[in-house]
Amino acid sequence: MLSARQVEPGKSGEIEVSVKTEGVNALSKTINVTTNDPRQPLVTLTVKAVVQPEFAYEKSIYFGSVPKGTEVTKEILITIPPDKPVKVLNAESTDQNVTVRIEPQPDSNGKKVKLVAVQKANAKDGYHFGTIIIKTTSTLTPELRISVRGMITAGQTN
Repeated sequence: MLSARQVEPGKSGEIEVSVKTEGVNALSKTINVTTNDPRQPLVTLTVKAVVQPEFAYEKSIYFGSVPKGTEVTKEILITIPPDKPVKVLNAESTDQNVTVRIEPQPDSNGKKVKLVAVQKANAKDGYHFGTIIIKTTSTLTPELRISVRGMITAGQTN
């Protein structure tokens, strides 16, 4: 967004740029500005950034292929940078075969939380999938989503 469509000689103006940073660790974008200066009719501005996410965590859990009757536990560490004033509140699974709980990590000042996901021993045979939804206090990222999947095979018979 420009502060003015035209800027008089000797005056200054502003160009406001916004970029989407979700899922990006670093970015570089260019903006071309057309001028009436014969010596420099086109000015290229470059915006570079290193993006620090509010939450660092793995985005998926795969329980593998296991026989019916086997409980499988997977853990994911969710880390919040020290300067981010956000918290993890709770978690739930959309997959009825998976339970989840949040465990604050000792001596982390609330900046590290362990998500424990358990594929139930009595899960139904076949492929299953769902999403773990983690609620946070962040206005920017009010929910974190982790995809979950696994395969339950028929138990062995003797």
